[in-house]
Amino acid sequence: MTINALLPPDWPAIRTIFEEGIDIGTFEELVPTWDEWNRGHLVWPRLVARDDGEVLGWAALAPYSDRSCYRGVAENSIYIARSARGRGVGRALLERLCEEADAAQIWTIQAGILAANDASIALHTACGFRLVGVRERLARKRGEWSDVVLMERRAQDIV
Repeated sequence: MTINALLPPDWPAIRTIFEEGIDIGTFEELVPTWDEWNRGHLVWPRLVARDDGEVLGWAALAPYSDRSCYRGVAENSIYIARSARGRGVGRALLERLCEEADAAQIWTIQAGILAANDASIALHTACGFRLVGVRERLARKRGEWSDVVLMERRAQDIV
């Protein structure tokens, strides 16, 4: 498996993986277009994991806020293809995303995870994220309320 930059030609595979996550782990109800997704994420880091050219998963950061005081705070997204789950792809991607975020002077990565997504909560915990709290009945999707688990990872050099 290799991890490298997510580029526009990767979008069809990214879109397919995103669609697989609609019912199990994402807040979204529709898959965005490339332009929508591209505008909503930082230029770097954007990563894909591949095996023999097949995209197994992706990870990227979105800005937390436009305000300059939050320039080092981002929210992560990570999606793994159904066929690649349980093979260490998520951990490899999230660890690399954290390394690249540190290099890009992102001091805090935050994650908002649907409370029912046990796999994502376990992955983030294994990669050094801490539980910040749970916001009850915060997300509403298809008429159903969900609690949201808030987690964060601080860069190592932050005191």
